[in-house]
Amino acid sequence: MLGLGFAATALTGTGAIAGAAPVPGTGSSSGSSEGDVLDLLNTGSAILKGEGPSGPPAVQQCNESTKSGGDGVTDTIHQLGRSGPTSFVLRYETYDVPDRIEVLYQGGRVADTGFVGDETNEGTGSITVRLPAGLAQSVLVRVTGGTGTVWDYTVGCPA
Repeated sequence: MLGLGFAATALTGTGAIAGAAPVPGTGSSSGSSEGDVLDLLNTGSAILKGEGPSGPPAVQQCNESTKSGGDGVTDTIHQLGRSGPTSFVLRYETYDVPDRIEVLYQGGRVADTGFVGDETNEGTGSITVRLPAGLAQSVLVRVTGGTGTVWDYTVGCPA
């Protein structure tokens, strides 16, 4: 169990988690971060990697810097305050160990830096991420890092 009352296993074609129904009375109106994660999962904007010690992704507001989660995969949900279509700037620094930053919206990948960063260029950059029409007001950012990695990034708020 993920501590949310269900086991997330797969997304359906509509972006909902197979076997998971929306939970009435959850979300931002209840003040429960667990309910917020359930709402995000039901809209398809977040993907849980299954059971594990890290639990569900952390949740942050846009314009907050995200510091390195270290080696492996780090997922973070960023609240944008509006749904698509919209765009925002993703600023990143992957330093001297290559890392990959992916942005997912409603279960689909909308941006991918590929592996960036080396001793010469240090992976400093930014990209404009364009979101298609949708209902979700958040994105999931997935960073995949190698051994000894350090990185940071900021999801800007849409204009």
